[in-house]
Amino acid sequence: LRARLRRRFVGGPPGPLAAADRPAPGPTRVLPRLVSTAVGGGPTHVFGVATRLPTDEFAVLVAGPDDGPFFRRFVTAGIETHALTLNRLNPLTLVRLVRLVRSRGVKLIHSHGKGAGLYGRLAGGLTGVPVVHTFHGIHFDYWPPLRRLYLGLERVLSRLTRTVINVSREQEAEGLRLALFTPERSTVVVNGVDADGVTAEAAGAPVSRSALGLAPGDLVMGTVARFDPVKRLPLLIQAVGALSVRFPGLKLALVGGGDKEGRLRRIVMQAGLDSRVVFAGVVESAARCFSGWDLYVSASSREGLPLALLEAMACGLPVVATDIPGHREVVIDGVTGLLALPDDPGDLTEKIRILLEDPTLRRRFGEAGRRRAKEAFSLDATVRGIAEVY
Repeated sequence: LRARLRRRFVGGPPGPLAAADRPAPGPTRVLPRLVSTAVGGGPTHVFGVATRLPTDEFAVLVAGPDDGPFFRRFVTAGIETHALTLNRLNPLTLVRLVRLVRSRGVKLIHSHGKGAGLYGRLAGGLTGVPVVHTFHGIHFDYWPPLRRLYLGLERVLSRLTRTVINVSREQEAEGLRLALFTPERSTVVVNGVDADGVTAEAAGAPVSRSALGLAPGDLVMGTVARFDPVKRLPLLIQAVGALSVRFPGLKLALVGGGDKEGRLRRIVMQAGLDSRVVFAGVVESAARCFSGWDLYVSASSREGLPLALLEAMACGLPVVATDIPGHREVVIDGVTGLLALPDDPGDLTEKIRILLEDPTLRRRFGEAGRRRAKEAFSLDATVRGIAEVY
């Protein structure tokens, strides 16, 4: 496969690096690749790791599209950043990535996301540079032919991958069941957050309730999510409607965006809930909104290990989340929040009702969640785990 790719895209075997392009002795050059630098879990994760890896061991340069605020954040942090679109099929993208790897003396490629995973592993095959790939959730809920294509492609690409990083133990178990990688190629590095940093940022520059269109006396449940079917946001809208009589001041705050926003707005309008659902838009450092919320909710059908949920817990918010891999690795049912049956909207609504009615329980869950986020899901532990893989 490597020989074919070289002949097709490069035109022959690679020659030695020119003297000017050879890396100077020193830290190992690592290239994380992203499909987007917009606000989201992947860029947040890469930024946190890239800015904390020991600089005497690793020199990080990032490749990804200039399509969001994280691109500038990487640059401002002093990280060598290259604009490269990795979420569209284009042979020239592979050529550019191969040239970048060679010209900058990259010794390790680390891909995040499907498009980056495709190009990164092909580039590794072409250059002989080892590749690490992180699954931030295993999402394949497409119509059947595309689902089979995706799973088949991942199985092929796993042969070009030195190590697959899974962000939770349950995700690793699922990937092994699907034969997306072999046990000897897999490791688990659990996602983590800088709990102290998140809470300091949230307290230092909070987004007020009034800025979100919320009144001081409102009872607010909120979520941070990409507006994608896997997040099942209509279930939260449905829950608000079902609970509106019991809780007249109940509001739902949706922080995020995506191509499904129009559909969500139509659902809200048709249900007559315009006054109860707030579309807050994409908020950089979404934890700044949490001080005005009473409860964090997530109805997702699939997750890797969601950073927004961890940040909510770090800020002391109690949680109601669906009982799925990723959620149940974070939320201890009855201790830091409540887990709801994933295929039972009524159970999700009931779990939300229990917490809305009991401020003492919310406070107790929030305090326990803050401790758990800080002690069991620290960003420093994540960085150490990734450094060991490197």
